[in-house]
Amino acid sequence: MIQVSKLSLSIDGRAILRDIDFTLDEGHNLIILGRSGSGKTVLIKTLMGFFRPDAGRVLVDGRDVYAPHKLMDQMSQHNIAMVFQNAALLDSFTVFQNVALPLYERGGLEYQDVLAKVRNCLAVVGLEETLDKYPSELSGGMRKRVGIARALVYDPRYIIFDEPVSGLDPITASEVLYYITRIIKTAKATTITITHDIRNLSDIGDRVLFIEDGQALFFGPLRQLYDTDHPLLRQFLDVLS
Repeated sequence: MIQVSKLSLSIDGRAILRDIDFTLDEGHNLIILGRSGSGKTVLIKTLMGFFRPDAGRVLVDGRDVYAPHKLMDQMSQHNIAMVFQNAALLDSFTVFQNVALPLYERGGLEYQDVLAKVRNCLAVVGLEETLDKYPSELSGGMRKRVGIARALVYDPRYIIFDEPVSGLDPITASEVLYYITRIIKTAKATTITITHDIRNLSDIGDRVLFIEDGQALFFGPLRQLYDTDHPLLRQFLDVLS
């Protein structure tokens, strides 16, 4: 469970988040919507421990993200992985090395165990034959899928997808979404997805948080979003539908 209470944050004197409240219960997956610059990515980074809020609390599985302990301990305890918009792969590393990196950073596993884990995670995203390839040899969609495999490799409780289909053509976007929905349907992790694409929302989440100018205009079940009479939300949905 992720609980966010009265979360406010300013950067360089400018208010970015304002009294954000929501609870993501076990068994639900969250979609974060909002216009560019609304504070979505800053919110996610605050959940992960990168921006200390001016006020409010973030609890992940009952633990205060900003309690006094080291950030790396936080990330280990809270077990949150992120799939970045550009996949953030290291060009000089093979696919195996990119996916294995979190395991080597944590230590404690023999090579054969790491190899088996990496192969299993690549199989989840349909890329088990790419172990020895480099990112430059992969398409944009394949790189994003490698990023998903890397996020899965240490069995996180939560995975955050930052604009997972941004910059992809419709066919490739559908392929990436297919593998995300597989993760959701098999309950491998609770997911939080930042997106501007409102097509197929029901495949990637059942709870929605809509942010505008750092404030939560809506939080609730996805089905209720389409019944809202808030003018900005209606405009957002109508324009992107």
